[in-house]
Amino acid sequence: MEPDVGRLIAECIERSGLNARQVAARAGVSASTVHRILNGQVSPSISTLHDITAAAGLDLTMSASPLASPEAAAAARAILDEHYPADVEADIALWAGRIDAWTDGDPVQIIEEAARASGVLHRPGAVRLSGEATVGRLASAADSSGQRWALSGAAGLELPSFDEAVPRISVLWCEDPSAVRPLLSGGNFRPASAPHRATVVIAAAEPDLFLGTFERDRIVYAAPIQIAIDAISVGGEAADRAREEIRTW
Repeated sequence: MEPDVGRLIAECIERSGLNARQVAARAGVSASTVHRILNGQVSPSISTLHDITAAAGLDLTMSASPLASPEAAAAARAILDEHYPADVEADIALWAGRIDAWTDGDPVQIIEEAARASGVLHRPGAVRLSGEATVGRLASAADSSGQRWALSGAAGLELPSFDEAVPRISVLWCEDPSAVRPLLSGGNFRPASAPHRATVVIAAAEPDLFLGTFERDRIVYAAPIQIAIDAISVGGEAADRAREEIRTW
């Protein structure tokens, strides 16, 4: 969070035509405080941010959007999967602490919280498509893109055969969604009118998402915990089925 705030304040100061010391004086804060904000060393209060942006001649506005944190899903896997690396990055460890505190170690609730926070339908850069196509066509496009990939969500729960239709809502994880989308052109897929109307979501995966993948009938699937997280995240019948499944673990 701090580096993003630092970049925001740096942009405000640049646009103001003033230097950081001048903006600090106008805002009534010390130059050292502005310096620490610019370098991501402190988390300033909203009031301080308002003072600094006003001093730079700009208005600060805030908005809320659905959580879409890949670190939340990784944290759940770090908690529940004994094969997941013990040495995790700071952002994943932060989410692991949050989820553990919220759930008191209940595996079902851990997956629920991770699903809510990982928000695959709202992931930046995700490609959301509606329509009908076989799982094989989706897999062939992913293969042809020359990158690692794995199916998850509804497809991971149902494990359809190569020639069966893609169930709603499935998730295709890959390294670069924009490289897969052109390979699906000319078929029955089209951009979804809204996230919840998608048949498949193509989203960028962090490298550790490919840990624990498995293959069935030429299809690569994400690890079972990731499948359950994604299925609950997308909602609908896939979520209901995932909840029934994880209660048997």
